[in-house]
Amino acid sequence: MTRRCPRCGAGGLFSHWFTMLDRCPRCGLRFERIEGHWLGAIALNLVVTEAVFGLILVGGAVATWPDPPWVAIAAAGITANVVVPLVYYPFSKTTWTALDLVMRPMELREIADAAESSAEVPWPPAG
Repeated sequence: MTRRCPRCGAGGLFSHWFTMLDRCPRCGLRFERIEGHWLGAIALNLVVTEAVFGLILVGGAVATWPDPPWVAIAAAGITANVVVPLVYYPFSKTTWTALDLVMRPMELREIADAAESSAEVPWPPAG
């Protein structure tokens, strides 16, 4: 939820708001672990967006009952359906990768691959 690596906590995973690096610059974790990995992030983004929409719809109706301003509530809901996915996009990618790591822990080959491309200094230092 903080746009940080779910494995090591490093920041700097995005070169732009919508452009995520292929790997963590610190631990070397490859973010797209399998083909179709980002479908989960898209689904997570959709769930969060529709939850916000539902809160606006129900909250607006309850707060203004018995005469809800449906046009204003609908306008706020439509605005949320445009803004929330754009704002939440990078957070959905890092959150989904964290959930994926919990559901499917890294295999030995992934750990070795991450170590090869890692910027971390091995401990204890050699020599």
